[in-house]
Amino acid sequence: MSEETTTTPAPTTTPAREITKLNRRGFLRRASVVGAALPVAGGLIASACYNDPTGGPIRETPTQPGVKPGPTEVTPERWETIDHDHQQGVLNFLRNQKQALTAGKGNQPLEPRIENGVKVWDLTVDEVDWEVAPGQFEKARGFNAVIPGPILRARVGDTVRINVTNNLEESTSVHWHGIYVPNNMDGVPYLTQDPIQPGASFTYEFTLRNSGSHMYHSHHDSADQVNRGLLGAFIIEPEDPSTYPQYDREYVLIMNDSLLGYTLNGKGFPATDALVAKKGERVLIRWMNEGMMYHPMHLHGLAMEAFERDGYPHEPYKCDNIDVPPGSRVDCIIECFEAGLWAFHCHVLSHAENASGFFGLVTVLAVEDENFKVQDLLDQVQLPEESQYGNLRVEATAGISAASFPQDRKGAFSLWCETTA
Repeated sequence: MSEETTTTPAPTTTPAREITKLNRRGFLRRASVVGAALPVAGGLIASACYNDPTGGPIRETPTQPGVKPGPTEVTPERWETIDHDHQQGVLNFLRNQKQALTAGKGNQPLEPRIENGVKVWDLTVDEVDWEVAPGQFEKARGFNAVIPGPILRARVGDTVRINVTNNLEESTSVHWHGIYVPNNMDGVPYLTQDPIQPGASFTYEFTLRNSGSHMYHSHHDSADQVNRGLLGAFIIEPEDPSTYPQYDREYVLIMNDSLLGYTLNGKGFPATDALVAKKGERVLIRWMNEGMMYHPMHLHGLAMEAFERDGYPHEPYKCDNIDVPPGSRVDCIIECFEAGLWAFHCHVLSHAENASGFFGLVTVLAVEDENFKVQDLLDQVQLPEESQYGNLRVEATAGISAASFPQDRKGAFSLWCETTA
């Protein structure tokens, strides 16, 4: 059967969003996909392309004899709009893995400097206009002006010093969540210390005694300050690394909600970063919930083996839906035995998907093997021009190699291909 489409005369003015029924080829071309379809094929892209629910051609509506039809705008069915919006969201997510669609990137390791054997970090507490999703800027706060703040990493037995300078217009403090510290270092205003007033500084210093995936965050007006981004990861490795499970790759994933929306490492879908691994690898996920809601994270196609909660080992158990209550941390290992793009999202569905497609707490675990290569997928993701997609923070970069992007604008797939080449 040949492919057909119903066309109508062009309107005198361009509508804000073009709406027309497209055949398979037209749908993919409008979505800026190079070739017939991305290798995400099967379900995510190709299944959204058809003329009607049966797959048949669109038929013209009969008219009365002698009546000449005038210009009309083809109004899509609701299901067609839903399909279009879902597809566009996935395409934008894939573009984000090539070049970041939003400004700002948090949750990056911060190396300490060593002063007389002490590991020292400097943290500022800053007001920041943070781009959560393409074009969505929020009044936020961040350590060192990013959300989440820098990842601090040390080992049991290390003495650490953290110099905190408050650049906010209100007081703050820092609590070291889950970490054994002297009482006067616990960061609770008027209980263990005075608040750090605007323009002032405070130095925290302690020796690390317990390992695990821990956090640091504000403990002053915390429902506002933490939810606006004053949070970060503090990873304390055991004194004997052999006591911790072996893994090939590590991801720290911090969930938040409320004032900045539903975010994973400070971003909401489609601006979230994909996780990437090779088939056969063991991937460590350090889950941290800094929000005020439950976020049961569900992994499609694979299983997670949880073995540590809040820094304390427990009997390992496997699951595909992991509960991470507010304030909790869970360490788990994923055995990547099946290649492909696997959805990874909060299963409180109102935190992840609606009629407009995915949003919020959604990402993808991409597992590659000899038949599924991230580079092949990356090569077929075309970036739109800014004038075409004005709500996306991407330059007119179609045809420019990913290697030429600024380092802080490279997406997860671009960085993966650089580091695994």
